Amino acid sequence: MSWSDTFDLQNRLMLALSQYQWSAAAKICEDLITRIYQEPSPYPEAAAREVLAALRKKRQFVLSARVSEALIRSGQNAPRVRRQYAQALIDQGVLLAPEAVLQALTLDPLDGNSEVAEAHGLLGRLYKQLYVNISNPSNRYARAFFERALSEYFQTYRLDPARNSWHAINVVALLQRGRADGIDVKQAPDADALANAVLASLPAPSTATESFDLATRLEALVALGRTTDAERAALDYTAHPGADAFEIASTLRQFNEVWRLKTDTPPGSTILPLLRAAKLQREGGALDTSPSQVQPEIDRVHQAAKQLEKTFGEDGFVTLRWYEKGLQQMKLVARVDRLSGKGHGTGWLVRSDEFFPNDLFPDGPRILLLTNAHVVNQDGTDGALAPDDARANFQVLGRVFQFAPRVVWSSPPDQLDATFLAFGDDRPEPTGLTIFTKKVKYTEPPARMYIIGHPGGNDLRLSLNDNVLLGCSDRLLHYRTPTEGGSSGSPVFEAEDWRVAGLHHAGGTLERLDGKQPPYEANEGINMLAIKAGIAESPASRP
Repeated sequence: MSWSDTFDLQNRLMLALSQYQWSAAAKICEDLITRIYQEPSPYPEAAAREVLAALRKKRQFVLSARVSEALIRSGQNAPRVRRQYAQALIDQGVLLAPEAVLQALTLDPLDGNSEVAEAHGLLGRLYKQLYVNISNPSNRYARAFFERALSEYFQTYRLDPARNSWHAINVVALLQRGRADGIDVKQAPDADALANAVLASLPAPSTATESFDLATRLEALVALGRTTDAERAALDYTAHPGADAFEIASTLRQFNEVWRLKTDTPPGSTILPLLRAAKLQREGGALDTSPSQVQPEIDRVHQAAKQLEKTFGEDGFVTLRWYEKGLQQMKLVARVDRLSGKGHGTGWLVRSDEFFPNDLFPDGPRILLLTNAHVVNQDGTDGALAPDDARANFQVLGRVFQFAPRVVWSSPPDQLDATFLAFGDDRPEPTGLTIFTKKVKYTEPPARMYIIGHPGGNDLRLSLNDNVLLGCSDRLLHYRTPTEGGSSGSPVFEAEDWRVAGLHHAGGTLERLDGKQPPYEANEGINMLAIKAGIAESPASRP
């Protein structure tokens, strides 16, 4: 029977998305698209809605657009499918094609038709984005885009205020933005009165079942200048289990682009770091920021956490503290450079007493750099650098350090692939990453693993994508965290508290650690406990 396996397909896709396995999700979607064109009957509407909703939650807009286009071309012409298609295009920055799709959806009567209301709202979003993109209120098209966005939102809200509060809060945001841009809107509603009406229509935070109600409440409080209440609302919103990556990112975009909140002044100084942290944690993304911006971001997050804790107590700050600690780890990761300054690999700081007996360093514990033996070894063999041909470039600190001429300890690439290097007279501060001292265990659902390194020998990057633990043994960890050449020697962190569980050293088609077939595409790290055991069994050299 055609499409009898829709439930199995949805389960496989949702599992891949929940584990941030983007490549696996893409393969499932490609297979689905192929079948959509081959099957004699359209893909069932209910199943289509589930698939597109799952892709949207994880912000997989490219996949969502491709699947929805295939669905529409094969005869699945349901309004929600067409609306999701338009939304996926808008969220990729494609703003011309979705306009016609949404205009066609609005031809149906609006009364009681949620898809028509959603289409009007998305048209408002589209024209709002066009206005924001112009970034010049005196441009001859800007006023038209602004007023069209305002009309789409406000008329839809007026026809059903109880259901369309999110349209109303966008009216408030546009009116505030227009006022700041010097746009005089004739016969416009009072923004403060509308924001208060929105607040009155929403359920109390303790009874709210929908996360978007909490997002709307947050924005209304920002509009009214109720900073402390807005901070509390931001905590409620980011803690809600239904606030997915798509919603958090949409809220963050609204505050950045329309409200133009700043991280150095309230309420942006507390709300923006909280939203950024929640987005990063939910989407399995990566932190793309210049190394010079890491310390300012740490300072902003730390200040936000202090301010929120002072106001609301200690509860509810797990996400901010987790984010801050992840940022702090970036300061202790270096790019291993050639003398020319070209990136060659990655290394990170450890304390000598975490691995070696105290008598190896009679003057007290030293700070060392740990990397792969195939990145640096004593003789510079097999493509590695010798210590005097390498430098440790700490981009966040803006410092470059030389190594002592002899390695402290090394194990060949076909064994533990690890090299410990001491620094010369000029040394980093004596702080190292925390080592995970427990045995890594495979669980269901799989644990997540994070990497901080220099992929491709480029700038520092914190990678959270596609990052599940696939298998583990006493010596090895296999995981699906994406890496590139240059990531060799990166620390592999466990998810709970940013402790280093492994030393990344390779990737490719690997034999499974559980002995099952077939092999899989994975990355491989050396278990930190195995490195400790290897050091205990063999002597180290005093640098």
